[in-house]
Amino acid sequence: MNGKTHLAIGATIGAACTLYFSPAQQLDSVVAYIGVASFSALAADLDGPSILTRKLTKISRNLHQFTLIGGIAALAFSLYLWLSTSTFSPLWIGAAVAAILIGLIVNRSAMRNALVSIIGAALGVYGVSESWYWLIGLGLFTVIAPWLKHRGLTHTIWVVPLWGLMGYGLEQQLAVVGLGLTAALGYLSHIIADMLTPAGVRWLYPLTKKKFKLKL
Repeated sequence: MNGKTHLAIGATIGAACTLYFSPAQQLDSVVAYIGVASFSALAADLDGPSILTRKLTKISRNLHQFTLIGGIAALAFSLYLWLSTSTFSPLWIGAAVAAILIGLIVNRSAMRNALVSIIGAALGVYGVSESWYWLIGLGLFTVIAPWLKHRGLTHTIWVVPLWGLMGYGLEQQLAVVGLGLTAALGYLSHIIADMLTPAGVRWLYPLTKKKFKLKL
């Protein structure tokens, strides 16, 4: 199931929750319900390339190329200075070699994952500074999720109540009733939608590796 489909499902759930929890349909409530449901419907795919990390994938590709090419250029320039002026800088040569090794060893996917984790760490730190426990939870999820196997733990039933709990924390902060349930339904919709694909979903992983599928 592609990201746009998950996003559409999430937005629909958000719209339905708006009608149920906020019949007056105030603009701030509409944005909250649809925003939370849409993000929740995409969040499970933080364990791999997704619509949420598309920009970071491009950045990681450019960063990977810059690290490798920049390291080679810096090493060549350092060697040139050494041979032409007898100026030897162990620090610059060491940094250049380190950059080259990072470019050769660390692939683009790992760089993307690292960027996602950095964002998650920033969210978590800000959550700690403001004592926003839901944001701390979101930060931890964002730090860990990129390094998990795709359609592994992030696609299990165990995450749904935890995600709903984070949504409830946001609900308490914004005083918008029903955001916790909206978040849980949005996240659950992702798992159910992925059950419609041939690969299925391991709902109960790691208790069992059985794949659950739905047929239309």
